[in-house]
Amino acid sequence: MAVPLLAALVSPLAAMAVEPSAAEARMAELTARLEEQQRKIAELESRANTAANQDTEKARTDALRAQIRSILADGEFRESLMPSTLLSGYDKGFYINSSDGNFSFKVNGQLQFRFTHYGTRSENRYLLPRTRRDDRTGFDITRLRFAFSGHAHEPALTYFFAISQDQGNAYDTRLLYGWMNYKFSDEFQVKLGRYTLAAGRTRMAADSQQQFVDRSMTDAYYSLGDGTGVRFWGQCANKRVEWFLDIHNSTNGPDNRVITNDPSELDGNPAIVGRVIWHALGDDTSQYWFEGDIDHLQDPYLGIGMHAAFNEDDGDRQTTRIAFNRSGLFPFFRPGGYGLAPLNGARLWQMGADAMFKWQGFSLSGEYFLRFVDIRQAWDRPFAPLWRLTGEESTTNSMGAFVQAGYFLPIPEHEKKFEAVARIGGMRTNVGGGEGSWEYSVGLNYYIKGHWMKLQTDVTKIYEMPISDSDSSLANVNDDGLIWRVQMQVLF
Repeated sequence: MAVPLLAALVSPLAAMAVEPSAAEARMAELTARLEEQQRKIAELESRANTAANQDTEKARTDALRAQIRSILADGEFRESLMPSTLLSGYDKGFYINSSDGNFSFKVNGQLQFRFTHYGTRSENRYLLPRTRRDDRTGFDITRLRFAFSGHAHEPALTYFFAISQDQGNAYDTRLLYGWMNYKFSDEFQVKLGRYTLAAGRTRMAADSQQQFVDRSMTDAYYSLGDGTGVRFWGQCANKRVEWFLDIHNSTNGPDNRVITNDPSELDGNPAIVGRVIWHALGDDTSQYWFEGDIDHLQDPYLGIGMHAAFNEDDGDRQTTRIAFNRSGLFPFFRPGGYGLAPLNGARLWQMGADAMFKWQGFSLSGEYFLRFVDIRQAWDRPFAPLWRLTGEESTTNSMGAFVQAGYFLPIPEHEKKFEAVARIGGMRTNVGGGEGSWEYSVGLNYYIKGHWMKLQTDVTKIYEMPISDSDSSLANVNDDGLIWRVQMQVLF
């Protein structure tokens, strides 16, 4: 009995001895948790302080930068610290730029060397009776040009001028283009000088960016050429829409002058040309201005353009030439075929539409032209040449169009080098009676370095040339020509 009693007395004492040890462990655990929480709180406070310091530092840095920009905006102070220097190099042309960005000057060159075989019939109704010609074969430097461009005083004021020594001008050195442009905004710009009128798309595109060796017969006839005057233009709707309004001395008469000892060199009526372009598909709007899908666009591009033009010609020395049917008015010429007369004494109305499509190496483009000629001086002096040659007194019209396509051949390792091209075009006039012409062309291009260096060849068959144009290899009006051309182009 003594043993159980002793055990009963010892058990509470043992339990009391164990309980303090458990309490101490619990206390240690709570202390560790408290320290961890205090550490986390300290870390959060440190981050908050760092962020606050960074915001303060950023504000100070922004204020300091604003002060530096304000000081450097003072041209005299900037010049005293760091005199302006010139930067030079090559970037799609040799350039010289000022370090302050206010001036830039770039030089580019173009050389086109062409072989031409011009096969034609020996007789031509436009020439004197019994006149005979042989075929022609030989070489020409079709275009040799140097261009100078850049901006002056501020980036918004740009300039461009080009000097040419072309075969079409008997290799005489002359001013081809010369203009300055001020950009008030993307939507409104003003160009002053000499440049291509905003009529046909193909004519506005650079000579170096063509898909064939040269432009079509239809373009050669309906093009309104270059002019001297003022252009208002701009880009809107995120540059998807472009507009042009040209006011020039005349159509196809860039060399007509106001002040000269020949009072008949230029009349007082300006020529007016307007154009609108809608870039319906694609983000790169520059695709509209050069031919062939060299970039192999993964997304399709589509551009659509329209133009309208008016010119009342009271006697411009250089002017648009009008084709008419030789209806036997002069007995010493055989009837039929075309004759040409200047626009003098008549009004010209012209409108047209064009489109350019490109996608994955394929391209398709075309243009349509409709022209009305209203003879104003039929019985009044000076008599209109067109009336004297045809007897026409009423409004006459003509129309023309062409379509051309190209596709890069899927040759392994040369997928972006070889392009096959084809074109068909035609025109018809009812001036003096009906007369029409057709053009068929096929060709092959080898793009060594895109348009910067390329080798082209094409074969063209034309029935009844309506106009003469050396660049397009149209030698004589009324020729039935079979033309083979090979051309090498280098740009720098």
